[in-house]
Amino acid sequence: MVIKIIYLDVAVQDLASIYKFISQDSVKYAKLEVKKIKAFTESLKNQPLKGKPYQIINGTDVRSIIFKHYTIFYTFEGQQINILSIHHHARLVSNNPAFKIEE
Repeated sequence: MVIKIIYLDVAVQDLASIYKFISQDSVKYAKLEVKKIKAFTESLKNQPLKGKPYQIINGTDVRSIIFKHYTIFYTFEGQQINILSIHHHARLVSNNPAFKIEE
């Protein structure tokens, strides 16, 4: 069984923001941090249910797992892991665009 990891738009924006913030001090360490985050999310392929249940949104079980100063929110369905957001602990989850309910 081959599990794919897909970074949704908010997660891609989160990685870009992390890179941009860290690169103000060091491009080298910004690249390294993004690389470590991606490597950690890849590890979910081996244990996709490793993260704890966070909440159910639109009938989908959202899970969360901690990596350094980040909470990674994701869903696991079939053979696909969707990375919803890479959320820094200093930010409020209520402001996270990954959890805005569209009306």
